[in-house]
Formats: sequence, C-alpha cells, structure tokens
Amino acid sequence: MKKTKSHRLDFKPELEFSLLGISSHENDYYLSWAINHNIGLKLKRVKNLSVFSKQLDADQDFSVYSYEDHEAVILYNLVSNSGENGFLFPELRNIDFFLQIYGEISENFLEDIISKLKKIDIISTCFHLELKNLKSPDKLLFN
Repeated sequence: MKKTKSHRLDFKPELEFSLLGISSHENDYYLSWAINHNIGLKLKRVKNLSVFSKQLDADQDFSVYSYEDHEAVILYNLVSNSGENGFLFPELRNIDFFLQIYGEISENFLEDIISKLKKIDIISTCFHLELKNLKSPDKLLFN
C-alpha cells in the first residue's frame, strides 16, 4: 500500500485593528450614547456578534455598535464582553466592553481617544489591549 503525504495548513488571519478595553457598569446603549455625545462618533446598533462556544455547545451573542468615519477611513466597533450565557473573552472578565478601531491610526490618535474616553463619567477605566495577549482575538473578526 502506498503512503500518502498529508500537509497541514495553519491559517492565522491578520489582526489589523487596535483594541481598547472599557470598564463601565452602564448598559451598552447608554455607553454608546455617551461616547457619541462626548467624542463625536455616531455609533449605531448593528447585528449582534455571534460566537460558537465549545464549552456550551451553543452560540453566544454579544451586542455591537458600529460607526464608519468615511473621511478618516476609520471603523469603530463597540462590542460587549458579556452576553446572556457568558463572556466573549472569559480571561478578561473585568472588561465590560471593547472598542475595536480599524484603520491607519497613530499612537497619538489612540492615546487621544483613550484620554477622551477616560473623561466620560460613566467609564471607570479605559486602556489599550495588546492583541497578542488575548487567547483568541480572532473572535473579533466579524466584518
């Protein structure tokens, strides 16, 4: 019997976005309104992010608010870390929301956004997250 060669293809998608962690005990709609009002974004509710959980053997849904700034060519997604049956990133239970930013942005731009978010009274804290430290950052690839 002839042996066949097998090849394994590992695909790791490129993560071309910046990610901010936000702690706030407010509801997603109120947080999105506060961000819109204080920073000048126009976040609107879009379809939920649905992620399959092997542990639950079911899909988990997480709310998403999105805004695309056509002039600056930047896409913002505000994603809830908690859903009805668990967390998007269980290892980051202390983070309530993620602000995902697609586009070519500078470190100064990112620091400016963080500074503005920290000034919103319903936000306890906001900080930049390194994608390499997340166990499965590809969960945020839904566009």
